[in-house]
Amino acid sequence: MIIQNAVLLTGWLVSQVGPRHAYVSSRISSAVRAPSAVTLCALLLGSIMLGSPLFAQAASTAPLQLTLKDSIALALKQNIDVQVANISLAASQQGRKIARSALLPQASLRATDEVERYNLQGLIGVPIAGLSKNIGPFQSIVIGPRFSTPVFDLSLLQKYQASGHRLEASREDEKSTREETVLLTTAQYLSLLRAEASVKAAESRVQLAESLAKQAHDLLSSGVATNIDVSRAEVRVFTEKQTLIDAQSEIESNTVALRRILNMPASQQVEFLDSHTFSETPLLDLPDPVSTALSQRPELLALSQRQEAAKDERKAAAAESLPKLAFTGGWNEQGRTLQSIYPGYDYQASFNVPIFTGGRLSAERKTALLAEQRVHQQLLDARNRVEEQVRDGIVELRASRSDVDLGQQRLTLANQEVELARGRFAAGVTDNIEVTTAQDELAHANDAEIEALYRYNVARANLARAAGVIERVYLQQ
Repeated sequence: MIIQNAVLLTGWLVSQVGPRHAYVSSRISSAVRAPSAVTLCALLLGSIMLGSPLFAQAASTAPLQLTLKDSIALALKQNIDVQVANISLAASQQGRKIARSALLPQASLRATDEVERYNLQGLIGVPIAGLSKNIGPFQSIVIGPRFSTPVFDLSLLQKYQASGHRLEASREDEKSTREETVLLTTAQYLSLLRAEASVKAAESRVQLAESLAKQAHDLLSSGVATNIDVSRAEVRVFTEKQTLIDAQSEIESNTVALRRILNMPASQQVEFLDSHTFSETPLLDLPDPVSTALSQRPELLALSQRQEAAKDERKAAAAESLPKLAFTGGWNEQGRTLQSIYPGYDYQASFNVPIFTGGRLSAERKTALLAEQRVHQQLLDARNRVEEQVRDGIVELRASRSDVDLGQQRLTLANQEVELARGRFAAGVTDNIEVTTAQDELAHANDAEIEALYRYNVARANLARAAGVIERVYLQQ
C-alpha cells in the first residue's frame, strides 16, 4: 500500500512538470518553482518514511487468532512448567557428561614457584655447632603438564551407566510435563468455549424473553392478558439479562486463565477460535487404552529408567569393594631459577584394595538396595494408578456421551414446550405462567446440554492423557 501511494505521488509530480504545463511553467520564475518541487519531494519521502512505522504499528496491534491446536503448540513453547522441565533435562545431560568425564583421562598444566627457608634447630631438634641457625632461602621452580587416567574401576562404569538411565528418566519427565500442559490447555480452552456457548444461549434466551414480553404487552392491549402477565414477562427479561452478564464475565475470567497458561504478555491481543467445534463429539480411536497406557505413559517409563539407574547404583556400590588400578604421571621443567631449569618426570601406577572401611561399603550397598526396592514399589503403584485412571476414563467418556444425547433431546423438547406455551398464552387459554415455566426448563436444558458437551470433551482429553497419547491426539487432529 505504501509503495503504491509513493508510485502514484511520483507520477503526479511528473505530470505536473510535463510538457502540457510548459507554457504555464515558463511564466513562473525558477525561484518560485524550486520550493514547490522541494516541498512535494519532501512530502513523498515523508509518506514513505512515516508509512512503514504506521503500517508496522497496525500490524503489531492485530490480534493473534488461536485455535485449540495453535494454543497447545504455543503452550508447549512458552509455558513456564515446560521451560522448567527443559532446564531439568539439560541439567541431566550435563550430569551424564560429568559421570563420563570420570572414565576419561585427565590432563592439567601445573606451574609453581616456591621460596622456602628453614630453622635448622627446629628441624632436627638440637643445635649443631658451626652451622647457621637458618637454612635458605631456597627457590624451586616447576613447570609442566600432569595427567591421570583410571585403568580399572568398575564402580565408575556403573555410575556412568546409571547416569544414562537418569537422563532417559528426565526425558520422560519432560514428556510428562508436556502431556500435563496439553491437558491443562485443552481443559481451559474447553472452559472458554463452554462460556462462549453459554453466552450464545443466554443471548438467544434474552431475545426470546423480549419477544414474549412484547407479546404480553400486545395481549394486554387487546384485553387478553393482565398486568401480572406483563410484569412476569418483564421480570423474565431482566433475569435472562443477568444470566447473560454472568456468562460474559465467565468468558473474561477464562480468557485470563488461558493467557496465563500460554504465558502471553498482557499487551498481546488474542482471539480464540474453534467455538463451532464445541458441539462436536469426536471419537477417541484407542483400540486398547490400558495396554497403550502401560506401554506409553511417560511416568511409567521414567520410573522404569529410575529402577534401572537404581540397579546400576547398587552394582556401583558393590564394585567399590573391588580393586582399583590407576595411572598418573607428568613431565616438567624444574630448577632453582629459570636459567637453571632441567627436564624431569614422574610416573606412578596405583593399585588400591579396600580392606576395612568401618562398615561404610556395607551400608552403601544396603542403601542402594533399599533405593532400588523403593523405586520398584513406586513403579508397581504407578502402574495400578494408571490402569485405574484409564478404566475410569473409559467409563466417564461413555457416560458423558450418553449425557450429550439426552441433553440434545431435552433441549429439543424444551424448545417445543416454549412454543406450545407461547401459543396457548396467545390464544388466551392460560396465563403466561406456563410460558415462564417453559423458559425455566429451556434455560436448564441449555445449561445441561452445554455441560454435557463440556463433560464429554474433557473426558476425552482425560482419557487421552491417561493413555499417554494426548499430545499426539490433539496436535494431529
